[in-house]
Amino acid sequence: MTTLVVIYDSTCGGCSTIASQLSGILAPEVLVRSCKDPNLSNEYPVLRRTGDDRPCRKPTLITIADLGRTDVTNGWRMIWRGLRFVAPGRRWQAVRLGGQIVRTKLRRGGRHPAH
Repeated sequence: MTTLVVIYDSTCGGCSTIASQLSGILAPEVLVRSCKDPNLSNEYPVLRRTGDDRPCRKPTLITIADLGRTDVTNGWRMIWRGLRFVAPGRRWQAVRLGGQIVRTKLRRGGRHPAH
């Protein structure tokens, strides 16, 4: 069983909307966490080990595999990585969410939605 931890900027309205939709689109368990949470790096020390201990710079995905193996991906690579976790029958929802991510990025002047 794989668990996905999505870390996003909770002060960004578009980012919050996007994050709230993920558990209905992705097949594994999805935990959505704010990058502003002061306990985040204690709960997920992999953020410190990868040098990505400031996850508010861009959205971050922590993939926790069966045996506790963790992987950290962020930015647009996170989106490509997340595609492999789309639940069966949810591809259309994933496409719509992708469009929403692009629109949010464009509204924010080309910066990543959670930046």
